[in-house]
Amino acid sequence: MQGSDTDTTTDTSSTTEQDTSTGVTPTTADPPTTTTAPTTTTTVDPTTVDPTDTSTTTTTGETTDTSTTTTTGETTDTTTTTSGETTDTSTTTTTGDTTDSTTTTTTGDTTDTETTAPNSCGDGILDAGEDCDQDNLGGADCVGLGFGGGTLACADDCSFDTSLCLMESCGNGTLDEKETCDGADLDGESCASQGFAGGTLACADDCSFDTSLCLMESCGNGTLDEKETCDGADLDGESCVSQGFGGGTLACNADCGGFDVSQCDPCGNDQIDDDEVCDGAALANQTCESLGFGGGTLGCVATCDEFDTSQCDSCGNDQLDAGETCDGAALGGATCESLGFDGGTLACAADSCGAFDTSGCVGCGNDKLDGDEPCDGSELDGETCETQGFFGGTLACTEQCDDFDLSQCSDCGNNQLDAGETCDGSDLGGATCESQGFAGGTLTCATGCGAFDTSACTE
Repeated sequence: MQGSDTDTTTDTSSTTEQDTSTGVTPTTADPPTTTTAPTTTTTVDPTTVDPTDTSTTTTTGETTDTSTTTTTGETTDTTTTTSGETTDTSTTTTTGDTTDSTTTTTTGDTTDTETTAPNSCGDGILDAGEDCDQDNLGGADCVGLGFGGGTLACADDCSFDTSLCLMESCGNGTLDEKETCDGADLDGESCASQGFAGGTLACADDCSFDTSLCLMESCGNGTLDEKETCDGADLDGESCVSQGFGGGTLACNADCGGFDVSQCDPCGNDQIDDDEVCDGAALANQTCESLGFGGGTLGCVATCDEFDTSQCDSCGNDQLDAGETCDGAALGGATCESLGFDGGTLACAADSCGAFDTSGCVGCGNDKLDGDEPCDGSELDGETCETQGFFGGTLACTEQCDDFDLSQCSDCGNNQLDAGETCDGSDLGGATCESQGFAGGTLTCATGCGAFDTSACTE
């Protein structure tokens, strides 16, 4: 071994050897230690079997760190070199053809250690040379890569996986390259072929299978399970009525994916189905008027096969129907003359059809003063019983419109005994309780002036 002019002391406490019988390297008890003065350089005797394993020595300032590696077979022993107050240990392990190296740099009294990883793909961080890394696609998608759509993924080697990307043809109803399905074209697949018990397989907008309506194996157990609309008698509280029908018996399809409405009755769902004339409030835009009635509210019978016109009013349809005296222009041949008037225009009373309107007729009875009539029906020309010299009552007109009817007028109440009166207020015509056969008391006049009131007389 050759050294420098400066004294060098080397202490080797043990040596690692290859066990030729088992191929296993024994454990080194104490690693060889070299002590060097600050200005001393240690040179290793070239006895290393694999010269490709090297250690790096960096000198900064006044401190020199030297690592010596001795390799026997495939196992590396560690040598520790101490310079000044700092001790750095560098270990190199060689197995087969692969070498991992650790470099230690010492400046003054400080030691920094830096380790370099052989490959970063799979850490989720997009590094130089990588298209993607796990879920990190760097903002890329199928469309950006020239596809029509689909789902972009990342392969294990950090390159893009476009197997689920779709061509522009998705949506044309024809199964094209890379499409699982397209519209109604399911490529012969079904829920059953996809591993479900049944249900309805569909195609999603990205031309992949939509199994949301496929059913699990639980269909048929009578219990509503995940993805089932119903199961046997368990209808999830639904009925024909809740499904928009008028009534009937709702059932569950055999695949639990929908309801069987074959026994539901559409009549009563407020929708005109099949051969229905009407249904509830759905009247096919018909009304009482459109069916020839004067007005009213049109309905539909419970069987949905005809309209209910019981609330329609025939009055106003210009047709003389049963119970009507007239209807609009339909007067049944009546005229003002036939009703005893001198002339004029006869009409039908509005909104009743039960009487004629004679206001347009000329002559007595039209409630108008024609000619020399003093009154006509309710038309009294402003006269009353009082203006006719009576104390009160109700004035009327004779049927011939030639005079006032005074039969309901009266002077009763004027405290004067007039013709036909027994008494009138305080005018008792000299009568008293005694004259009426009582022992005494106070006699009065009854309401109407036709009798005495003896309630206050005594026996």
